Amino acid sequence: MVRTTPPRPLDVLATIPGLVDFARTTTRLHPRRGTPSATDSSIGGPLLWPADEPWPICTAPYRDQRHLPVDEAFATTYLDARKARLRRETLTPEQEAVLDDPRVNDGNVSVRCTNGEWELRWHESTGHTTPNALIPIAQLYAADAPTITFPTGRDLLQILWCPLDHTNIPGQRYYAGPPVHLFWRTAADIGAVLADPPGPHAFDDRFYLPTACVLHPEQVLEYQYCDLLPDGLREQVREADEDWEDEYDLRYQYDLSIAPGCKAGGWASWHLTDPWGQTCSTCDADFDLLVGFDSSEWDGIVSWKPVEDDADDRDAQCPTGLTHGRWGEMRIFVCSADVTHPFQLNIQ
Repeated sequence: MVRTTPPRPLDVLATIPGLVDFARTTTRLHPRRGTPSATDSSIGGPLLWPADEPWPICTAPYRDQRHLPVDEAFATTYLDARKARLRRETLTPEQEAVLDDPRVNDGNVSVRCTNGEWELRWHESTGHTTPNALIPIAQLYAADAPTITFPTGRDLLQILWCPLDHTNIPGQRYYAGPPVHLFWRTAADIGAVLADPPGPHAFDDRFYLPTACVLHPEQVLEYQYCDLLPDGLREQVREADEDWEDEYDLRYQYDLSIAPGCKAGGWASWHLTDPWGQTCSTCDADFDLLVGFDSSEWDGIVSWKPVEDDADDRDAQCPTGLTHGRWGEMRIFVCSADVTHPFQLNIQ
């Protein structure tokens, strides 16, 4: 079924013609739950994976969440001790004893009470006891994603990851999430297809296991993130934003510039952190957005809701079951000169 993004509620070029030089087209993937095949573009669907090629695995250290039941006295003393330390107050002997307890992992823990049961929770770096099979996240055929550049002679992109939080991934700065692997292929060269790929033995099903979704690709025009525009144009946007918000209850960042949801190509939003300006480590070229996996297709920004969808349809709004960070978006950036150069990951 077709998914259609409504026209933007107002024409930003009529007010700021200079934005025409900072327009870029993205492909909103519009994933919706279904049963894709290996010959379809999909999120969380089967891959056109060669039967004679080993399935990729992960052996890198990952962040494992630990849970340790404790009694209420220990938990409340620990919380009081942490507060006292923050306030630079003198600790009681009981508080000092709790903070010295090896169970609190040097203080990098949280304390939770669920249905009257207290426990300590923390993340601990650990290794896979046996290699962990990667899982399919997305498969994109070039015909369905014309807004990204494929290597010469390739027409199929496959994205897999290990479904656990990892840190200190080589080449990735300030990133804590699943390690991503990209495979660029020529579909016509794939003969027999692997029918039963292995599954992971360790995973976080709350965040990183996608629900199988068919895609309904649609090309949509976007405009560059405001803080990355030239100074004069940025000031024009900020001045116009005041009028747009007062008169129409619309904002450039949310309603008029960058589409939410899972998408391929286009512009990236930097609403959580300052814009990230790192360049390719191989050739010093700028990075472009390859794919973004968003936790929601339109979240509270209903102006981006496809006309065919119901605003109250939770399966349409959050079809993939993926959650990144605090209900954010995981983005893959590739070198603008050569997409096969090392890529970068970021969560907003």
